[in-house]
Parts: sequence; structure tokens; C-alpha cells
Amino acid sequence: MEARTGSLMRNLALYYGARVTGQIGHNVFIAALFVAAGTGGHSAMGLSSLMLAMTVSAIAFGLPGGAIADRLGAGRGFAMGSGLRAAVVAFALISQPSTAALIAIAFVYAAVSQVHNSSEMALVKSLCHRSPGRVHSLLVAMQYGGQAAAFLVIVPSLYYLGGVQAAIAGSLIITLGAMLLTNLLAHRLRGTDVAFDRGDQRRFSGIRQTFSFFARTAPARDALAVNAMKSLVTQVILVAFPLYVKHDLSLGTEGAILVIAPGIAGAAIGLAWAATALSLDGAARAMRLSIAGMTVAVFALASLDYGVSAAFLYSQVPPLVHFEAALNTTAVVAMPVAFLIGATLSVAMVSSRAALTAAAPVAIQSRAFAVQSTASDALVVLPLLFAGVVAELLGARMTLLALGSVCGITWLLVWHPRFQVGIFARHAEVSA
Repeated sequence: MEARTGSLMRNLALYYGARVTGQIGHNVFIAALFVAAGTGGHSAMGLSSLMLAMTVSAIAFGLPGGAIADRLGAGRGFAMGSGLRAAVVAFALISQPSTAALIAIAFVYAAVSQVHNSSEMALVKSLCHRSPGRVHSLLVAMQYGGQAAAFLVIVPSLYYLGGVQAAIAGSLIITLGAMLLTNLLAHRLRGTDVAFDRGDQRRFSGIRQTFSFFARTAPARDALAVNAMKSLVTQVILVAFPLYVKHDLSLGTEGAILVIAPGIAGAAIGLAWAATALSLDGAARAMRLSIAGMTVAVFALASLDYGVSAAFLYSQVPPLVHFEAALNTTAVVAMPVAFLIGATLSVAMVSSRAALTAAAPVAIQSRAFAVQSTASDALVVLPLLFAGVVAELLGARMTLLALGSVCGITWLLVWHPRFQVGIFARHAEVSA
């Protein structure tokens, strides 16, 4: 028993180490690509083309990447994905590409990353199936920490030392470290790494099994809806936030920290709660409440301060009237609401991943996470195309009101017995 526990801890140490180094190397490389595209001619077109190429590639190769990972087994898929990433970074380093070539490199990098990402998520069930909430919380924390380390420390330092080439070289070194850790983990998992059944040679049998799993399993469908809404809320708020701070909060750039800081605190507390208190039985309830919390928070961000101001002004109590006149009510309301948004986004992300880890059979874990990721990317593309235009023409408040309406409608269609659509009806579920 002690030997098994020790082996599990060593496997988790390798897994977490690969997660951190892989995340940092990934973010350093992406930042270097965007800096290179942004400093060339037609920078705006280069940046948008780079982002579009990566999004299209992720959508197109999500399911094939998950299929490859399932065929290999999660451990070997994780190692293969890291190796392919390192190869693309090495090519970018030695080729000194033009802006057009950068777009092609970004497309290929996003494609091979689908093998890496789906395998990484699938390994949670193999390594720690009894407490996926804790593991996914740690993975999200490592994701945020890796992004902060890359964007705030490593990329500026490398760029100062040697420009874009130094940043890509640094990314390659870090990615090679991640590749070493993933290969060590794959070696340790050899013999226990479950691959998709090769005995079934029917064409597209794995894809059919994956879609059948989502059709029959309510937690998987809920996880799909919750993760898509989490992505949509995050992206639309990022688009509308600058206008909201400038025009509605009447705060400068420095004043934006009054909203950002509570949001970060809420995200951290949400992750801490998910790591310590989220159980498999409670994942469905956490998903349902997280979408309800998002709906309330987004509506409150858009309109609650109007109600507070009206209550003060029409109270006819002179101290309250003077107090409201001297107070930035919108900013005061926005701070606790930002905390709620941060907390619900974290809980939504972790609970949806934990529910999918628990529900999906081991042999299709990678494909299940590939479907979740691809659906999220595909569903948020069209709204994002119009979110900036709506925010500019109608204002941030109208954008947030529309977003809150989408959240509320989603909650009704997925969970309310009267309005629930047939695809989300609770049928008999397949066992994991």
C-alpha cells in the first residue's frame, strides 16, 4: 500500500511538473508569436490573423487530436504532444519566419496542441480518479500561475535580453523540459496506460462511442453547456471591460484595479473551495449554481447600481441623498459583483471538468475533453465577432444585459423542468 502511494505521488509530481513547465513554455511561445506579428508591417492584420489561425486550427483538429491521444493512451499522448510542440517551437527558432509564415506556424502549433491538451486532461482520471475536483483546481491554479510567470516575468526579461528570438529560444528550453517530464511519466505509466480498444476496426467507431456517451450521460451534457458558458462570459467581459471601466465606472486605467482585484480574489477563493469541498456527488449542483451565479452577477454588473441610486434618491432622506451624490455607486456595486463573477467562473471551470472526468470512460477520456474544448471554442466564435461591435454601438451595459440573458436562458433550457429542451433531459446514464 505504501509503495503504491509512493508511486502515485511520484507520478503526480511528474504530472504537475510537466503541467507547469508546459504551460510556461506554451505562453512564452504564444507571446513571442504575437510580439513578432505585432511589430511587423500591418500589425493589426497580423495579430488578428494569428488569433484566427489558432482558433480555426483548435476547432478543426480538436477531435482528431483527442482520437490520437485515445489511440496512444493518455500518457503516451501527453509525451507525443509535448514532443510535437517542441518540434514546432524549434522550427520557429531556426527559420526566422515572415508574418505569413508565423500564421502557418501558429496554425500547426495549435493543431498539435490538441493531442497534448486532451491527453493532459485525460490523465486526471488515470492518476487521481477519486478526487478530480482537487486535481483540476490545482491544474487551473497552475495555468493562471504559468500565464502570470510567462507574461509578466519571463517574456519581458527574454525580450529585453535578445528580442523575439531570445523569447522563442527560452520557450524551446522550457518546452524541452516539459517533454522530458512527460516522457518520464509515460514510461512510468507503461502497462497501466489504457488505450482505445484496437479490436474494433469499424470506421469512426470511437467518434460514435464518444457522441453516444454525451447523448446518454447527463453530467457530460451539463459539463459541455457549463464550460461553453464559462468561456463565453469570460471572453465577452474581456471585450466589454475597457468600455465599462471608462464610461460606466468613470474610472481611469489605475482605477480598474478596484474591479480586477475583487475578481482575482473571487477566482482564488472559488478554486480553493473547489479543491477542498467539491465532491463528485456535488459537481452537478456546483455546475447548476455556477451558471445561476453568473446570471445574477452579470445582470447586477449591468443594472444593479441603477436600483441602488434610485433607492437613495427617492428615499427623501437627506443624508442618503447627499451620500449617493458623493459616491460612485457603480464602482461600489461592481466590486462585490466582480468577486462573484470570479468565484463562479472558477467553480464552473473546475466542476465541469471534474464531472466530465468522473463520467467519461477511461478509453474515451481524451475525446470527451476534445469535444468539450471544441464545442466551447466553436460556440463563442460568433458571439465574440459581434461583442465588440455591440459594446461600441450600444455600450457595455447593453452587452452585459445580453450576456446575462444568454446565461439565464441557458440555465432554463438545461436545468428547469418546464423549459428544459429534450437534449438535456435526464435519461439513463452510461457508467464510467
